Amino acid sequence: MMKTRDMLIAAACVVALASAAMATDFTKLRNDQRVHNELLVASLIYLITDNCSDLKVRKLRLVGRVLSLQKYARGLGYTNSEISDYIDSKEEQDRFRAIAEPMLAKMGAVKGDANSYCAVGRAEIEKGSEIGAALR
Repeated sequence: MMKTRDMLIAAACVVALASAAMATDFTKLRNDQRVHNELLVASLIYLITDNCSDLKVRKLRLVGRVLSLQKYARGLGYTNSEISDYIDSKEEQDRFRAIAEPMLAKMGAVKGDANSYCAVGRAEIEKGSEIGAALR
């Protein structure tokens, strides 16, 4: 006969396994080129505006892109909640930051130098790039 302690351990294992089985697999989102590109652009915009107080995000323009991407991700089989979990994931945010920061450095942004981030943002606005279109 199982002791109470053994039963609790067994129950904890079952709960852990069930939780792992219920965890969302974000592989499709992570490997999808459109999702990757949209979130990378969003990361670049965030880093520019986070480091340059002179530039702001054009929120209405960004909302349209977000809704379009959300609809696309739902088409991949994800719920709104799962999409939010993916976007809010610290792991994914760190992954995109690790990609975006070197890109900004190549564009002339220097960590700790707000003016360099502003210059990058203004150059993107001038070019009319995806990044620039979301900034003002």
